[in-house]
Amino acid sequence: MSGMQCGHQLNSQQLLDAQKSKQNADAGACTGTIVASDIRTPENLGAIYRLADAAGINNIVVINEAGANCFADKKLKKISRDAVARLNIKYLTEAEFLKSSNEYQPLVAIEICTHSEDLFSSQLPGKCSFVVGNERHGIAEALLDVCVKAIHIPMYGVNGSMNVSHALAICLYEWRRQHEQEK
Repeated sequence: MSGMQCGHQLNSQQLLDAQKSKQNADAGACTGTIVASDIRTPENLGAIYRLADAAGINNIVVINEAGANCFADKKLKKISRDAVARLNIKYLTEAEFLKSSNEYQPLVAIEICTHSEDLFSSQLPGKCSFVVGNERHGIAEALLDVCVKAIHIPMYGVNGSMNVSHALAICLYEWRRQHEQEK
């Protein structure tokens, strides 16, 4: 069997042209922000930056108590590739974010909670902000309190959760899938 059923792999220029075409065709049905709270590793934050760019999200709020880019290092830049240059990134403390949380509404937590909805049964708003939390402790209660809903990914194995950037990836692409027809 030849590989023709799948076609040929795109070269760099073809891939770039296809991506630009998608950007130009996106009429803004999906506009969003990622709110990354208390992310502890440059690997996860870099993956979140790269994912934001891949999913067509330009705005990221990084919440940490330093209120500044605590991962201004080579590892973060390497993992995020050149996505950082195309993103609008704000660094806020939790208190600063809570004071301005209305400008990011509706806030949707990606967290397993007592009232969280299965991602694949939930209707996600076309314009919203997705909140992800600390790798070990999740989203702080004060942030959960300002979220309008929480969604979770159904888990079929023995682990109760997955990596924060992986969970965000699944949710962002389900969100985009739900709103593709609105273009």
